[in-house]
Amino acid sequence: MSKLIYFKRYLYVIDRLRSRPCSFSELQDHVMHKLEQDDIDTTFEYAIRTFERDKKDITTLFGIVIQYNRKDKSYTIDEEEIEDQSVTRMIDAFSIHHALQEGNKLSPSVFLEKRKSLGTEHIYGIIHAIQNLYLLQFTHQKHWEDFSTQREVKPIAIKESQHRWYLVALDKKDDTVKTFGLDRISNLKITDTKFKPIVYNVEKEFKHAFGVETYSPAEKVLLQFSKQQGKYIKSFPLHESQQIIQETEDKIIVEIFIHLTNDFVMELLKYGSNVEVLEPKSLIAIMKERVLEMVNMYQ
Repeated sequence: MSKLIYFKRYLYVIDRLRSRPCSFSELQDHVMHKLEQDDIDTTFEYAIRTFERDKKDITTLFGIVIQYNRKDKSYTIDEEEIEDQSVTRMIDAFSIHHALQEGNKLSPSVFLEKRKSLGTEHIYGIIHAIQNLYLLQFTHQKHWEDFSTQREVKPIAIKESQHRWYLVALDKKDDTVKTFGLDRISNLKITDTKFKPIVYNVEKEFKHAFGVETYSPAEKVLLQFSKQQGKYIKSFPLHESQQIIQETEDKIIVEIFIHLTNDFVMELLKYGSNVEVLEPKSLIAIMKERVLEMVNMYQ
């Protein structure tokens, strides 16, 4: 049997159990139905022994443990225990892909965002360079400059932020770790020149960042949201450090620990009068200044 079929089977099992717990017979029917839709030979029997092997493989490959409730005779997945975001993204993409397939055509049921993130064509080559420690050469054009520069870097990682992708790399020009938007990169060349591994903890360095900017010190920030906007913030936190400090009938106060960069200020401005900065004073001053600039613009 093709390895692709095994992989699809794993994802169909995960996809089904993420929605709600179910018995083995329900799971069996779901998997067989999905494989039939894919025009895959389903003459084999998806027996309980096959499922038990799949459970072990799913744990090994994705770190996802499928639990069995003896009382209800059902299987379930605790999605909060799925820590690897790449696994979650992959499963989400798989679910969306097959939902669209079942609809046969996108319109008029599904409308996709016309705006797209550029530079993703570089991802495969960059990952190859990162894994094999090859120097990269490329042309880089900043958004705020009219000229481009030639770069030679030691690639460290790829980071996503706000629907954009960035290369984290050590710039040989000044031996400094920088981020480069993939949409600003052209003429990418993977050289055959090797470099020694770089000691740089990407997760630690960007832990308190909103996006990829870290030039300003990280500080505790208190934000007061209107009740309605607060509901969105609770369901989709601004930052991984977000904590709910107070919640009343008309407001929600959250605390985050974050670098006070322009990216973060721009994000707060997006919420308009639905958010008020309570702390720190330096951020309050910045917000007042930006708001006054907007008022003066329209006078």
